[in-house]
Amino acid sequence: MSILFKPLPRRQAIRRTLLMMSFVAFPVTMNFMSPYVIIDGAFSGIVTGSAILFASMFVGSMLLGRLWCGWVCPAAGMQEPFLRVNGRRVGPRADIIKWVVWVVWVGVIVLGVVSAGGYTTVDPLHLTEGGISVQGSPERPIFVAYLIYFIVVLTFMGLSLAFGRRNGCHTICWMAPFMILGRGVRNRLGAWPSLRLVADSEKCTHCHACTQSCPMSIDVERLVDAGSLEHPECALCATCADACPAKVIRYSFSAGS
Repeated sequence: MSILFKPLPRRQAIRRTLLMMSFVAFPVTMNFMSPYVIIDGAFSGIVTGSAILFASMFVGSMLLGRLWCGWVCPAAGMQEPFLRVNGRRVGPRADIIKWVVWVVWVGVIVLGVVSAGGYTTVDPLHLTEGGISVQGSPERPIFVAYLIYFIVVLTFMGLSLAFGRRNGCHTICWMAPFMILGRGVRNRLGAWPSLRLVADSEKCTHCHACTQSCPMSIDVERLVDAGSLEHPECALCATCADACPAKVIRYSFSAGS
């Protein structure tokens, strides 16, 4: 039986519950993660809620890595249920796609800020009437907000269903690069203590359970053999740790990489 079909360990059951709760709340929170809202704000000189969140992701990743992706992100809640439908691993070449998307998107944001003469206003609720993303606003009717919501949800679900494990995270996610870059800065500037996964390599029995279970399609066993679990696509979900029968992998808040 595939390890993906085994009952969830307690920690993973809690994690999946948090992801589903985040997904359920997505009609409220969508604009605070919106790639469009930050562009609209940029061309108006407005620092939006999404701009604040993305900046927080960059800074937070220096201490917590991509913990957001593993435990909080609603897009993960949209995709992980499909692990039981299509558990195919996603190849590393797919990751290039999101960087192309991200670079073009950031370029448009910079263009907007320059054309507006810089940021002049902070409005976390820009295009978000009453703090509810799908409630609509004078600038965006409610049916448009719902249309955007369903397009986002169906896109992430469809990619995972068609192409495998959390494919949307590898190909179209506009948030992950902020955290990957933040983590890279942390690793390059001094490797101060941060949340990470560590492994007791000598205990590894090479059962492949860690690699088979990873929802981000990482070859975890290879990293264990190399003595470092640092990987740009690691979402710190600890699925590998909970799948390992020898308890080789664990969380650690420490220096190193």
